[in-house]
Amino acid sequence: MSAFDFDPFAPAGGAGGDGGASASAGAGANGIVDADAAPPPPPPAAVAAAAPSPLAAMNPFDSWNFGRTPKASPKSAPNGAGNGGGGGIWPGASAGPGSSQRSSSAASSSSPSQPAARAARRVVPYASHVATLETNWDPWIYVSKTPSPRASWTNGGNAMTYLIVRANAGCRVSGGVEGVLKWSRGRPGRPQLSPRGSNGDEDLGNFGSSFSFGDPGSVSKSASMDISKAPSSSSGGGGGGVGGHMRLLKTGLKKAQRSFEHGVTTLAVRADGGKNPDQVCASLHYCGGRNAPGANLAMFDAIGGGREQVGQGVQRDVEDVCLSRTEWKEFPSDDTQGSDGSLLFNIPLCVPDLSFLEAASAGNGNGDSSDGGVQLTVRLYLQSGAALLKAAAGAGLKREYLVGESAVLYSNLMRLAGGGGRQHPNLIHDNGSGGSDAARGCGTVNVPFTAGMLAEASSGPNSGYNSGGPSGRSSFGDGDVAALHLAATPRIKFGPPRTLGWSLTDPVSIPPEGPRNWMTAFQPPLDQAYVFPARAAASSGAASPTILANERATESALTLPLAAACARLFADAASVSQKLAARASDEARRGVMNLPPGADGAADVGRVDVELGIVALILLDATATQVDWAGTCGGVFDPTGGAIPTVAAKASFQPPHAVFEEGLGSGSVPVFDEEAGGKYVKGPGGTREAVSAKFRPVVRATAELLPGMMARADGRHVGSVRVEVRLGGSTVDNVSGSLSGGGGNGTAVEGVVELERYADWPSPGAGKVPVMAPAVDVDTGRRVGTFALLLRVATNGKGKPIQANGGAALPASSGLVSAMGLDTLTEKSGLLPNLDCDAIHLNSQMMASLPTAAAMRRRQLICRSIKVATMGSFLSPDFLWRQANDIRPRDAAALTERAQQYFQALVPGIPGMESEDLVDGPDVPLFQRRSPRPFRPSNSRGDALLSGIGFNVHVQSFSLDVLRDGAAPAPAGATQSVTHGAPADHARGFGGGAAGEGPVAGGKAGEEEPRGGLRRLEAKRIEIAKELDGAVSGLIGAVGEHFKSRAPSNAARQQAGAGTSRHVPPGVPEVVHYRAKAAQCAHRLHGLTWEIAARRATCFSQALGIAATSYLASLSDGGPGWQGYASVWARHGYLITFEGLLSAVGKELGMIEDASVAISMLRMVSVVLVPYNEKTATPPNGNAKRHRVPVPHSPYLRWVHLIQQGSHSKTRYRLEICLESSYLQTRMPDPLKNGAPVRFFPILFQMGVDIRQWGVNAGRGLTSQIKEKSRNGGLADLGEADTEVGGDAEQAACCSIVDDGDEDEEGAVADNEILMVLNVEGARKLNAYAHSAKPVSSGCTSAMMPPPVFDPSEQTQQIPPQPIHPCLVSLSDAIKGSAGKMEHSVLDRAATACQRLGGGSTVFCKSGKDRTAMQVTFKQALYVQRFSDRKDGRTALEDAPVSYDDVFAKSTLMRKHGNRIPICEKNAGEPKFAFNPLQRKFMPEMLRPEASLCTWSKPET
Repeated sequence: MSAFDFDPFAPAGGAGGDGGASASAGAGANGIVDADAAPPPPPPAAVAAAAPSPLAAMNPFDSWNFGRTPKASPKSAPNGAGNGGGGGIWPGASAGPGSSQRSSSAASSSSPSQPAARAARRVVPYASHVATLETNWDPWIYVSKTPSPRASWTNGGNAMTYLIVRANAGCRVSGGVEGVLKWSRGRPGRPQLSPRGSNGDEDLGNFGSSFSFGDPGSVSKSASMDISKAPSSSSGGGGGGVGGHMRLLKTGLKKAQRSFEHGVTTLAVRADGGKNPDQVCASLHYCGGRNAPGANLAMFDAIGGGREQVGQGVQRDVEDVCLSRTEWKEFPSDDTQGSDGSLLFNIPLCVPDLSFLEAASAGNGNGDSSDGGVQLTVRLYLQSGAALLKAAAGAGLKREYLVGESAVLYSNLMRLAGGGGRQHPNLIHDNGSGGSDAARGCGTVNVPFTAGMLAEASSGPNSGYNSGGPSGRSSFGDGDVAALHLAATPRIKFGPPRTLGWSLTDPVSIPPEGPRNWMTAFQPPLDQAYVFPARAAASSGAASPTILANERATESALTLPLAAACARLFADAASVSQKLAARASDEARRGVMNLPPGADGAADVGRVDVELGIVALILLDATATQVDWAGTCGGVFDPTGGAIPTVAAKASFQPPHAVFEEGLGSGSVPVFDEEAGGKYVKGPGGTREAVSAKFRPVVRATAELLPGMMARADGRHVGSVRVEVRLGGSTVDNVSGSLSGGGGNGTAVEGVVELERYADWPSPGAGKVPVMAPAVDVDTGRRVGTFALLLRVATNGKGKPIQANGGAALPASSGLVSAMGLDTLTEKSGLLPNLDCDAIHLNSQMMASLPTAAAMRRRQLICRSIKVATMGSFLSPDFLWRQANDIRPRDAAALTERAQQYFQALVPGIPGMESEDLVDGPDVPLFQRRSPRPFRPSNSRGDALLSGIGFNVHVQSFSLDVLRDGAAPAPAGATQSVTHGAPADHARGFGGGAAGEGPVAGGKAGEEEPRGGLRRLEAKRIEIAKELDGAVSGLIGAVGEHFKSRAPSNAARQQAGAGTSRHVPPGVPEVVHYRAKAAQCAHRLHGLTWEIAARRATCFSQALGIAATSYLASLSDGGPGWQGYASVWARHGYLITFEGLLSAVGKELGMIEDASVAISMLRMVSVVLVPYNEKTATPPNGNAKRHRVPVPHSPYLRWVHLIQQGSHSKTRYRLEICLESSYLQTRMPDPLKNGAPVRFFPILFQMGVDIRQWGVNAGRGLTSQIKEKSRNGGLADLGEADTEVGGDAEQAACCSIVDDGDEDEEGAVADNEILMVLNVEGARKLNAYAHSAKPVSSGCTSAMMPPPVFDPSEQTQQIPPQPIHPCLVSLSDAIKGSAGKMEHSVLDRAATACQRLGGGSTVFCKSGKDRTAMQVTFKQALYVQRFSDRKDGRTALEDAPVSYDDVFAKSTLMRKHGNRIPICEKNAGEPKFAFNPLQRKFMPEMLRPEASLCTWSKPET
């Protein structure tokens, strides 16, 4: 036979007597079966039952694909028939196993029956090189779906076990892959194995396969020369017929393929010259050939099979199931890896809870083992690191080789872990320092290889581990004996309460029984463990300790209850604001004089109906002699015919409460002398109305009168009508000449009629009556004639004054604008109506003040308010109607729906309450769910209903245990960060307009409306307020100038007995200009204020859930609350830093702007911990009961209550969190008990880290730059391209720049200064906090320092600038050098400073899954590296020097194997980071992921 017949990855040949058949069918001269060889011929009775297209044997380490599930292969029948099918991980999970069945009876030749679809997911945890959702959750979901989950839910859900693997120096393969190939050619014999259930010899290859763990180009995906799936004949016999010839043909082709592949492999290894070291990997398997038939059937059921027809002699079984594997790791050629030359794998193996197999095996053993039980197989694989093999992986070249294996008993592993075989103990005991730990062990054992190249090459005795007790420790240090050192410890997926890494916000982990179980609301935690060597010197004679780092991402039990609390509070506030707008709208409609009768019944109350007709102007004889009648009508006036002299007249209404007149109409009025006028009005002309008007003014009360106006005894004030003509000027139609003193423009003549005098006169219901109004010279007050009018003023019984804003008190401080901490910016100016602020009630005490500068300014503001208050409403009725009936009701309804839906989502976890089924059930993929849950996927950003819930919120805990042989894990430290998406209102968008629908009401037609997030909108609001203030000042000046110009004539009018004018006519140009501008600005300001308030409600709701989660996480065991910082929090506030990774361009700029304001709003919140007892269990009043929101599925949290205190810019919130009384008294630091409030001190640091930010820093549009460089062939100017970009650079340049499904439009707004501004602002706040929390002055303590100043508005006195705190010098330097750069060290140093000051930390980007993953894994790697490199315990962890190369390596490991990949899958349905080659290229080195972890196509977000 050819030397290339060897293949260490051979298919399982079956158990029992299958060994000989397998060897004869596919083995070479060396007796090793090839993986791709044809299966042995089945006996005639079994051929008919074979599947039409039998699948080739598959490697248990199949390349992962979403939705894959392990499938079982049929085991041979008791008669010893051969089985060519291999076990593995096969696609098509939902259909159940698709392999054929083999009957033990020769007569059973019917077609294979397909089992029913499995009811539960598989129990095995891993199938690929990354921890995915499926691998992380399946074991627990399987348990939850069993008939008796409580019986299966052992050790608090932590029924799995970690195996920490260390390979000794003897595992180093001499010559690497090439040495393996040489060894196989010169191998004289074959290893002897006697697994349980086998009486013959089994080849090592029966438990191996031939393709890569995670390589997309593995041989499992290359079918170019794989014809093993060709249909086999159902009539073929042993070696003849069509079937026999096909098998011979396939065997020959396989040999040729092997010869080619091995030859290419040898050439590639030699060409590499050792530049790329070989790598090894350990794996754990369940092999059917080593276990009893009963255990195999149980495993088959667990991984998705069925047990139908077993009673008819049909058996369904498994051969090889991969349970877990470590990472690929280089085995150095020298002894630098450890003092003993060993290699520690950083990813431990994971052993599922296989106790059900133990039970199934107990009654079905075959007696070949005295101890019995389930046997597992540990293997070591080798793969070449040659570059050519990596590049040619897609061609199907085999690069992985099985070099050794050994068997271990599952029961012995459980004893090592301290579980006694069935389960781990579920005991919580006090650890002596106020905390508690789960009692768990960490037993160790050395396992020499019993088969494979390493076993044969070892010179020492092979000590087995099949006897039931640990043994073999002495052989591990012997480099001649290849062995694995295994340390077993429980896998802590569900952190036991009051242990390191557990958080107060973690949901309870109890058996998920019944329809109200916690899995209806939460997903199980995502977890992964890492093992690192400890640098600390080991004690004499003891093995070096190792660090077990446990990473866990848990959903917060607090986000949804707090979102419900915010929604309820803000919905009530929005309802108040809606009523305020409705009242203002009604008041504005009362002021509409042309409102038709009956249009609004409520508006008819308090109105009078006025009908006015102007008949003629009759001049006195002294005045009439100055008119040139001859030039107009020939000097003769004939009232019966001929021309009638006319003059232009205007009528206006003078309201009693405002200085501005309102026009009623204009026209030409006849002018007569006394004689002619008498004839005219007494004749037919007396009924002719030259100008007529109808209007319906409001009856005003005395309190509404203008200053100085005389109040009527009856308290009814309607106003006056003023008629004006100009004689001798341009306004005269056909009357020439001028009156004395008139000048070139003629003389203005006016007549005023007080409407109150003619109300229902002479009797109610009377028609128009003649009224003779004196016509006086405006300038002199001298009477020049009489206006003949017809007037009717009818009250219709409704002419009683109605107090403005009457009815029940409805303070604006209860509205949404006030609740969001906003001033309307109109309070001091006195603008009416008071839409979102309460009216200022002036009194003598406010005016009488000391002559100080502040008092003078206050008096000036009061005087200004009084003047503005006389100018009437600046908001139009149409604007107020839209606010009252469209915009505010829509937002109030949205908040109300949120409150109802959020609370309804909490009901299933509240005993005794009726609940409804969620819209989307458990079968809907997570990233497609839209029902309110604690976890909100990031691709639901645009969903308005869910917008109050922070999306993708996880508590990312990272706890460290120190392991020593034989000792329980010793807790050493823990750190926690909250990861989330940006707290922003994505549903409203960032393109401007109210509620995402059109422009903000009140803007001028064609004017660009405000765009962006809260920070930009609020800056625009201040700008509009300044414009409004300028317009109002101009209006006050214009009105003042008008009255100033009328001052001389007023004196003359008073001397003549005429009244003083208190109104401004409609046609004054400057008054018209400033009044229109002020109204426009007032509309824009109020509309934008409401938009900002509604937007703040959404963003604040998200930020509050995130901050409260961080606070409670910091109070959990191991957090800074237990390190002496609780007293600092009680006095100076809880420091929480938000580390943002957004780019300052386009939509992400809007997210930065939203997040910065929402984070600053957290300063309004103080948290109070309340004990749960009889007093707090029952709310004091109904309102408090309504706003208390329960926290279901939490072991210690009972309810939350958000209480608003103060109003507008003085608004504060008291957040009460009720804890179990015993927990609060025993587990909370004393400074936080007895209702002590802790105020948030939030700080944002922001740094863009992707290609978009690079484009902003470059100062030009990113897309245009790349396209231009692509056209000019200068794409290389963007930097040295990575090899994975290659020829796709142009395509990437012309397509989506960021693969997140949320591409910005061309010309998106960029701001290259906002990051510097935010970081400088954050540094100032952090510096103030540092000086208060850790004063640098000698003899000073934090208790002696005043609280830090968060915002200059908080300062009560002038404080000199503080120097930079010593712990912030490096941060300050980084910020100074970050201008125009992607300086990641700003975030790194800010996080370190926050940790040093005992604060909490959160990390966010747009979605909280990609860039966030890079940052949080870097922080975890830095934490464990500092812990490992710290020389002694006296050195602060933050001061420990580290090797950043090691930090980068650890962060890469965590990104590849940790829980961030599953979080991507939770959010987008794809287990990849959404970075394309260009994005990855421009990311900082410490945040750059491996190319294999990224996707070049858009995910489903």
